[in-house]
Amino acid sequence: MKKKILWLISARSGSKSIPNKNIKQLGGHPLLSYRIVSALNTAIEKEVWLSTDSNEYGLIGQKYGAKLPFLRPKELSTDNSTSVEVVLHAMQYAIDTAQEFDFIGLLEPTSPFISSFQLNNALGKLVSEPNADSIIAVKESRPNTIFIQDDSIYLDKIALEIENFQSLGRQNFAKQITPSGGFYISRWNSFLQNKTFYTKNSLGFFVDEFSGIEIDEPIDFLFAQFLIEKNKINVDDEF
Repeated sequence: MKKKILWLISARSGSKSIPNKNIKQLGGHPLLSYRIVSALNTAIEKEVWLSTDSNEYGLIGQKYGAKLPFLRPKELSTDNSTSVEVVLHAMQYAIDTAQEFDFIGLLEPTSPFISSFQLNNALGKLVSEPNADSIIAVKESRPNTIFIQDDSIYLDKIALEIENFQSLGRQNFAKQITPSGGFYISRWNSFLQNKTFYTKNSLGFFVDEFSGIEIDEPIDFLFAQFLIEKNKINVDDEF
C-alpha cells in the first residue's frame, strides 16, 4: 500500500479537567507521545505532524519523532475550537507548501492505547472499500441505549424499555456501537469537500474496551495507569 497519509496529532495546552493532560506522564511517557509513536510505526508512507499551541509540547513531540511544521494559532486553541478547524488548518498548510497526501488521519492524545497494528488494519480496510469516504474507531456502547433516557423526575422511558425487553436477556440485546475517539481517517479530497470525518459512507473499525479507552477525566487517567500496572497494556509494544 504505497498511498501517503498525514497523521495529525492534535494536542493543545490548557486542559481544565486534568492540568497539562496531553503531556502528563503515563507509563513513563507523556500522553501525546503514544499517538506519535504508533503513527510512526505504521507501514504506510507517512508524515507525522504535531498541531499544538505550545512550544513546550512541540519540543516534547519532536523528541518522540513528530514534526512541528507550525504552532497552532490561538484562535484555534480555545475551548470552542473544533477538530475540523484544526485539521483544515494543517491541510491548508500542506497545500500551501506543496505537500500532497492521499489520506488525513486525526489522532488525539486522549486515546493512547490504539496500536500501529490497528491503524494499519483500519487504513487497509478504507483502501479496500473504494466507495468509503472515511473510517472511524468505534467501540461497543455500554450501557445499551434501552437503559438511557433524558433526565426527568420519573424513569418512565427506561421502565417501558425494560418491560419490553426483560424476557429477552441482556446477552441477546442488539450490539450497539459508538465512536471511541481512537482515530479518524479520511480520504484527503473527501475531507476537503465534506469538512467532516462523518459521512453516510463512513466505515466503523471496532476496537476493544482496553485499547478504546478515552482519557477525559481524572478517573480515566487512573484507569489507564491501572491497565499498564496490571499488564493489560504493554507500553513496550510500541516504544
